Amino acid sequence: MPRDLLACHRMKDELLVRLESFEIDQPGARLPFSARLARDQGWDSGFARRVTGEYKRFLWLAARAGHPVTPSREVDEAWHLHLCYTRSYWDDLCGKVLGKPLHHGPTEGGPAEDEKFADWYGRTLESYRRHFGEEPPADIWPPAAKRFAPMTRRAVDPAEHWIVPKRRLRRAATLAAGLSLVPLLAGCTGLLAMADFSGFLCFAGFLVFLVVMVKIAGKGGKGGGGSGCGSGGGGISFGCGSDSGGSSGCGSSGCGGGGCGGGGD
Repeated sequence: MPRDLLACHRMKDELLVRLESFEIDQPGARLPFSARLARDQGWDSGFARRVTGEYKRFLWLAARAGHPVTPSREVDEAWHLHLCYTRSYWDDLCGKVLGKPLHHGPTEGGPAEDEKFADWYGRTLESYRRHFGEEPPADIWPPAAKRFAPMTRRAVDPAEHWIVPKRRLRRAATLAAGLSLVPLLAGCTGLLAMADFSGFLCFAGFLVFLVVMVKIAGKGGKGGGGSGCGSGGGGISFGCGSDSGGSSGCGSSGCGGGGCGGGGD
């Protein structure tokens, strides 16, 4: 094996060892990183620990794959959370482990960006198989079609809020409103029989209320836009994109330096 290629493989191994031994939390933390990730995402602790391990593998691929890479949604959540640990992220990870800054900021978005990130994600899965010698775990690294499927998510604490599908809630509200209007209609009918002006107002109010309830029942929730981040220059270049359907992607375009790193678009 040529000397430069041997050195390249040795550097890859050393980086992976550093990443695998890298601890995000301060010693003795009562709420460690994986526990916070599990709490924020509603995952069990075992799954959160596995995602944390896959996040470190993604960091290795970002630095050493030699082409742009994109994380899964789960790995991206770990990345976002790690950015909150500013000293760990910038001083320890970027400064000591990777040796280069790893930024995360907005990108242009749109269909072209979505196609680009979907392509990057497919190449990331291929490199994962090639470099790690195994299939990416499907529950953390799903196929691209699922990874970029439109979705809308909101952070909701199930301990504080009920989570009810909108369609069922609308149907229940409409049914309850209809049942409550029966005695009202009966009362208005009696007043109308007396040819009293108040009876007309009562009946008109009933019609307005009925129209409003029909409008409420007919409204449906639409998927909101996803969010994305990206950056360029100054070390490893990252980008994320989203469209109005809620799909999103993040990617790295190499770590510079040529040889084992490099790549990029």
